[in-house]
Amino acid sequence: MADLRRKGPRGLGSIAQARDARARGETRWTAQAGLVAGGAVIAGLIAHKFVSEHELNTGRQALLSKQRAVVATLGTEWLPLRDNLEHDVLDAAGADGKGDYPGDDIAPAARTSDFRSQPGIYLRMRLADATTPKSIRAIAADAKRDGFAACLLRETNERGLRGEIDGGAFAEQPWNLGQAYAATRILTDEWVTDVKDADDDLRLRVFVQQYDKAIRDEIPIAIDVVKRAQFFLLVLDEDVPEAAEFVDGGPMTEAALQLVPHPARVFVFELKDNKPLVRLRRSGGGRFIQAGERAISDDETKDALQRQANNCALANLVDASLRAH
Repeated sequence: MADLRRKGPRGLGSIAQARDARARGETRWTAQAGLVAGGAVIAGLIAHKFVSEHELNTGRQALLSKQRAVVATLGTEWLPLRDNLEHDVLDAAGADGKGDYPGDDIAPAARTSDFRSQPGIYLRMRLADATTPKSIRAIAADAKRDGFAACLLRETNERGLRGEIDGGAFAEQPWNLGQAYAATRILTDEWVTDVKDADDDLRLRVFVQQYDKAIRDEIPIAIDVVKRAQFFLLVLDEDVPEAAEFVDGGPMTEAALQLVPHPARVFVFELKDNKPLVRLRRSGGGRFIQAGERAISDDETKDALQRQANNCALANLVDASLRAH
């Protein structure tokens, strides 16, 4: 039986071959090749990272360079105007948004000024919210042109006269201050910081798109505001307990205040020389009467009409005071 056994190396042939190769030192080159290949992969990754970071930095610097060019042109006019507007709001409200009202005052220039038919800027907010430039910008971002502006100013605002909030058919005047902030966001230090912090190409691409949109759609609005606006119309609404029932236990809102009669401080500033023209404190209250066969039952519509009645009543009181001087 011993003669019938197969002669040759023990185990599988491939294992034997590998054993012989190791004995002859032939695997040494395979290990070296692996090290070389691994090094090449690592070097490639490092090179890719270096190239990507270089391209990202180049793109970031190119975008910021274009942004600085806008700051050097539009920014030299908008930024001082913005600062003056915010100063006017804070001065009108008092240091903490609860300043005592100093009394009515209508400058002689207001008698001859035709500001109500000129381009201007409008902001309405709660007196208690006017505490810092940051709070003003936050409120202005969501503020709307309401029936007060539509009823006081002389440009035709048909949808505004019907009580619709910031309706698309509004005349462009007055510009909502929030429009100006939105149109100039690429000029802010916050936007520049966000661009500098962009750590990948996709994130940077978002800011490039924002810049392109601003140049195409928003900067023209900002240029109009800067070049054409002649006055700043500001309304600061004082809180009253009667409005609390409309906020369901939450914080007081501008929308709730406009549903009830309440004192409102109305200011007009002439922008060319940053001079105050009008300072009035009035409390307008109105009521709407339903007419026609179909009664309005929708609460939201009723609220809109009540706000409109109150806002137009306030505008009529301001108009009467302007005519009397």
